Amino acid sequence: MTLPQPLVLTLGLRPLSELVAALRSAGVRLNAYAEGLLERGQVGVAPEPIPVRVEVHSVGALGWAEGAPLDEVLRGVPDQGLAPCPLEAALLLRLAWRAEPVSPRITVASARAHPDEAMPRGFYLRDDADGSWLRAYVASDDWVFGPEERLALLRPRSA
Repeated sequence: MTLPQPLVLTLGLRPLSELVAALRSAGVRLNAYAEGLLERGQVGVAPEPIPVRVEVHSVGALGWAEGAPLDEVLRGVPDQGLAPCPLEAALLLRLAWRAEPVSPRITVASARAHPDEAMPRGFYLRDDADGSWLRAYVASDDWVFGPEERLALLRPRSA
């Protein structure tokens, strides 16, 4: 399994409507959960431009050899200098990685979008025979992400 190289993105450059239009223009497919997150206004955009570095790591390489629930991983990654991604980063990553195959998927590790476990938690990127996808997913708090699962996380800039 190859991991994409770290990537610097700038949050807050475009309003959400422009990001969604860019995804559609690029032919990125959205599932119904993703459409719902976007329509319900649960995807915020940074109020001003903020450059961020995004890195992709497997759950196992982060220290969970048997896998772990995402919230457990998110509580542990600050010790490794990493942080969750805002949902906006998922849209920017999908636009940035249009030409790079994303298979089987990369989950953009973020805080839960809505406290209800029955609601979409966040996004993952995937490419398949139908094209490039930005998909939202539902997962209970105890769902274990396997050690091979790839997560996109932020490496905050040093002060």
